[in-house]
Amino acid sequence: MFKELRKLKDHQVNSEVRLLADQVFETRKPLYKFNQNATAIIIHPEWVSYIQNNYRIIRGWISWEWLRYMQRNNPNTPALANKLFPPRERESLQSQTSYWETVIKNCSSFHCIYSGQKLTLDDISLDHYLPWSFVAHNQLWNLIPIPKSVNSSKSDKIPDNIYFDKLIEAQHLGLTVFHNNSSEKRWNTYTESFIIDLGFSDKSKLLDLEMLKMQYELKIKPLITLAVSQGFENDWIYK
Repeated sequence: MFKELRKLKDHQVNSEVRLLADQVFETRKPLYKFNQNATAIIIHPEWVSYIQNNYRIIRGWISWEWLRYMQRNNPNTPALANKLFPPRERESLQSQTSYWETVIKNCSSFHCIYSGQKLTLDDISLDHYLPWSFVAHNQLWNLIPIPKSVNSSKSDKIPDNIYFDKLIEAQHLGLTVFHNNSSEKRWNTYTESFIIDLGFSDKSKLLDLEMLKMQYELKIKPLITLAVSQGFENDWIYK
């Protein structure tokens, strides 16, 4: 707004802008000026009215610019938007629970990857292998059914690497059983996140255990490393 300050060096601007804003406050109507002791700012009354009338638009613009800035400076952080603007409540896991219930109903022996317990429909809880507070989503490739007591024990910790292959094997078993016991439409719906997030080009390759292992290694291992670097407790082992 003050073109006359453009040629000044950075260390000169702060003092000059304070003086200039005070001098032209009633004529050029800058957004604000400092009070006499420079301990607070005074918003121009016309700007107060403008901000009040356009609050939603201004807040939306500020939020968008903040998100752009954070994404630019944190390119490897997943689900950054959900971290900056977390949902008030977590989304329901009803759909994901339905998927795993179909698997367990049609599988003679499905065991918890942490405790080894055989799972039953009356005692399952969906665990976020990578903590929800890190990924901020409920994608199926990161959800695994385990007993409720085991889930309480794990909390937001990152499992020890001894469970990684067990996760993949359980996911492969789940995909195979679900494929054999659901319609093509349901199969396509439930496998969409695997295709997009894990980088598969063909749904049929989800049923190939070696391909699944390769994509989990490629896509999920770096996320685990990132989560640990951000302070999430790792090497959790069920006892």
